[in-house]
Amino acid sequence: MKKQLIFLMVLFLTGATAIAQIDRSQMPTSGPTPEINLGKPYTFELKNGLQVLVVSDKKLPTLNMSLDLNNPPVFEGDKAGVQSLTGALIGKGSTETSKEEFNEKVDYLGANIFVGVNGGFAGGLSKYKEEIFQLFTEAAFKPNFTQKELDFEKSQAIEGLKSGENSAAAIAGKVRSALVYGKNHPAGEFSTEETINSVTLEDVNAFYTNYFKPSNGYLIITGDIEKKEAKKLVKKYFGKWDKGMAPKPVLPELADVEETQINLIDVPNAVQTELAVMSLSELKMSDPDYYAVLVANYVFGGSFGSYLNMNLREANGYTYGARSNIGTGRNYKGTFSATAKVRNEVTDSALVETFKELNRIRDEYVEDEMLSTAKAKFLGSFIMQSEDKSVVASRSINIEKNDLDKDFYKNFISNIDKVTKEDVKRVANKYLSPDNLRIVLVGKAADILEPLEKMKLNGKTVPVKFYDKDANETERPSTIEIPAGLTAQTVVDSYVKAIGGKDAVAAVNSTSYFAIYTTPQGDLILDMKAAKNDKLVKTIKMAGNTMMRQVVANNKASVSGMGGSQELSGADLELAQVEAMFIPEFYSADKATLAGAEMMGDNQVYVIKWSDNKKAFYDVNTGLKVAEETTQEAQGQKVAVMIKYSDYKETSGVKFPMTITQQMMGQNLAFKVEKVSVNTVKDADFK
Repeated sequence: MKKQLIFLMVLFLTGATAIAQIDRSQMPTSGPTPEINLGKPYTFELKNGLQVLVVSDKKLPTLNMSLDLNNPPVFEGDKAGVQSLTGALIGKGSTETSKEEFNEKVDYLGANIFVGVNGGFAGGLSKYKEEIFQLFTEAAFKPNFTQKELDFEKSQAIEGLKSGENSAAAIAGKVRSALVYGKNHPAGEFSTEETINSVTLEDVNAFYTNYFKPSNGYLIITGDIEKKEAKKLVKKYFGKWDKGMAPKPVLPELADVEETQINLIDVPNAVQTELAVMSLSELKMSDPDYYAVLVANYVFGGSFGSYLNMNLREANGYTYGARSNIGTGRNYKGTFSATAKVRNEVTDSALVETFKELNRIRDEYVEDEMLSTAKAKFLGSFIMQSEDKSVVASRSINIEKNDLDKDFYKNFISNIDKVTKEDVKRVANKYLSPDNLRIVLVGKAADILEPLEKMKLNGKTVPVKFYDKDANETERPSTIEIPAGLTAQTVVDSYVKAIGGKDAVAAVNSTSYFAIYTTPQGDLILDMKAAKNDKLVKTIKMAGNTMMRQVVANNKASVSGMGGSQELSGADLELAQVEAMFIPEFYSADKATLAGAEMMGDNQVYVIKWSDNKKAFYDVNTGLKVAEETTQEAQGQKVAVMIKYSDYKETSGVKFPMTITQQMMGQNLAFKVEKVSVNTVKDADFK
C-alpha cells in the first residue's frame, strides 16, 4: 500500500511539473512536414500503345481494373447526344452473350463491370480474375448495338430533357457552360430532342469505331495479383486490340466577356434563382500557382467556413449553401465559378455580397487561423487518400496526362505548406478578377429583373443580356399588364365557368383521383380524395407500400409513412388546411386575392393568392387552373413546391386535369390520371 502511495505521489508531482512547463499563451510549433512515399507502380506498354500500371496489394482478396482511354474532347454538333447514347449501349452484353446472360454471369461472380465510351472499370474477388478480364474485354471489344436498345435509350434521353424543360436547375446546368464556352465548343454544346432523334445506329457504330482506341490510353490494375500474372492476363485479353487514336477536334478560341455582365434566363415558374458568377481560368495543374490557388479557393468559397458561405448562408440566410471552384484546364481552359441557389427576392443582394467577398480576398490578407485550417484540410485529405494503393497508379497517370513534375505528389504536402497569405492575395488578384465576370442567373424575371437593373457592383450598374432556355440571345421579358377592372373574383369566376359552370360545380360534393407515374422501379400511385368542408386524404404508394399518407379533416391533420405518423400543428396544420380547401374558387372565393400576372412557359397566367403559403395560377385565355404553389419552412429556409395541372377532360359535367405534375424527390413527376369519380367519397375515407 505504501509503495502504491509513493508511486501515485511521484506520478502526480511529475505530471504537475510537466503541466507547469507548458506555456499555453504560445501556439505549439508545427512538427516537420511529413513526406508521403508513394512508391512506383509496375509499368509496361503493349504493342498497341496501351500503357499498363500494376500495383500489388494483398491485404484483401480483391482485384480492380480501370481503363482510361484518355480521349480528347469530342464536338458532336448536329449529332449531340451520340456519345452518351453510345455509352448507354456499350457494356450491355456482347455479340456473343445476351444482356441477360451477361448480367447473370457478372452477378454469379459478385463482380462489378462497367464499360463506357471513355473506358470503364471492373472489380471482384481475385480468385475470379480470369473471368473478370474475360467479361470486361468481351463487353468492351464485342459490343452488341441494336436498334431496339438505341430506340429505348433515345426515348429515355428525350424524356429526361422534357422533364427538365421548366426546371431552373436543369436549365442552369446546360446554359452556364454554353454561355461561357459557346455552343460550338465540346464543353458548351448540349443535346436536344432534335439532335438525339438524328442519331442512327450507324452513328453509334462509327463513334465506337473512331473513339474506342487504345494508343493514348491507360489500364490500371490494383489488388491481389502478381506482376507477372497481371502482364500475362493483359497481353492475353488486351494484346489483340488494334492500335489507333481518337481524332482530335479543332477547338475555337475562348475569351471572357469584355466587361462584367448579367446573362438572365427567364424561368417564370422558378421559385428561386440559380446564381453563378463565372469566368475562364488559365490555371493548369503544372503551374507554380496551383497550390496557392487551391488554398485561395478554399478560403473564398471552397468550404463551409469560407468567406462566401459564411456571408450568404450564415450571416444573411440567402441560401442553403454557396460554393466556389477554380478548375484546371488540360485540353482547353477551365473555369472559375461561384454558385448558389438563392431566394428570388434577394438575388441582387446575394450578388452584391458575392462581389464584396471577392474584393475582400483580393484586398485583405487572410487571417492566420483560416490559412492554417485551409492547409490542414488539404494535407489531411491528401494523406488519407494516399493510404489507398489504387491512388498510386491513378496519380502516376495524372502526372503523365497533365505534364507534371515527376515529384508532384511527393512534394504536394510541402508545396501546400509553403503557401503564405501573400501568395493567397497574389493569386486571388490574378485569377479572381471582378472586371470580366459573366453572371448567369436562371430565375423568375418578374421577381428579379427590376432590382438587378438598379443594382450596382463596385459602384457600377451592370448590363443585362437576355437568353432563352437554349442559350440563344433574346429580347427582354415583357411585362404583363393586368386589365383594368380585373379582380380576384373575375379570375375565379372564369375558372368555374371554364370547368363546367356554377350549376355543375355546385353538384360536386366530393372528388376522387387515381393516378399513376411509371418509373423503372415500378408504378408510383397517387390516390387522392377530397370533399366539402375542406377534407382531404392523399396517399402515395409504390410496390404495395404506402410511402406517404396525409389526412386533413375536422380541423385536424396528420402525415404518416415509412417512418411513422405525426399529427400536424401550428404552421404545418394551417398549410395542410389550405391545401385541403375544396374547390376554393367556388366555396372559398372570398379568400382569394389577385397577386398579379406573369408568364408560365409560353402562356400568360393570372396569380391568385389563397394564403401566405399558397398561390394558384390561371391561364389568361382558357381560365383553367394550370398550377399551384405552396411554400413552407425547412431548416430555417423557405421551400416552394409546384404542382401543375393539364389535359383537362369532362367527368359528370365538370372538367378535371388528367395530368398532375408534382415535384417530388428533386424531380417533376407527371402522374397520369386513370380515373376520376364524383360524389363517391365517404366519411370513413378520412379516418
